Amino acid sequence: MVEIETYLKVANGGFVKVVTCRTPPPDLDYIEGAIRLSVDGLEIIGTEEWDYIDQPWCHIAEMVTKMQSSGYAETYFPDQPIKLSFRSTGSRVLVTVKSGEKFKTANASSVDFLAAVKAAGVIFFKKMSELAPANSYAAAQRELSV
Repeated sequence: MVEIETYLKVANGGFVKVVTCRTPPPDLDYIEGAIRLSVDGLEIIGTEEWDYIDQPWCHIAEMVTKMQSSGYAETYFPDQPIKLSFRSTGSRVLVTVKSGEKFKTANASSVDFLAAVKAAGVIFFKKMSELAPANSYAAAQRELSV
């Protein structure tokens, strides 16, 4: 089972699920947050790896398309030494995160993984379009809708 949730960082340093957020982020140029991605109960990334959250989501949207065409895609988080990669292995996807010297990997069904990423990405981009309408997320949202 693949679970993905997005959180926005709030003024007190805590996190709130993006789906429950009702107010725009304080700085629309630097939206802080986190993606929690777990596969079969193993958390691959979480709130410890918080960063400017809209940028990783835009890259993840591109990664989905690239992985489907070439079998491999990777990205780095904008302000931390975190590398996220997806590798297609037949009907499975190997998800790897390298954070500093630590590695975390998980193997998920391609169908389940892509469905979870697309659903979580669409939720994120729709909510951000409500909270930060001046920011344009249409292109990334389209990539996840394919």
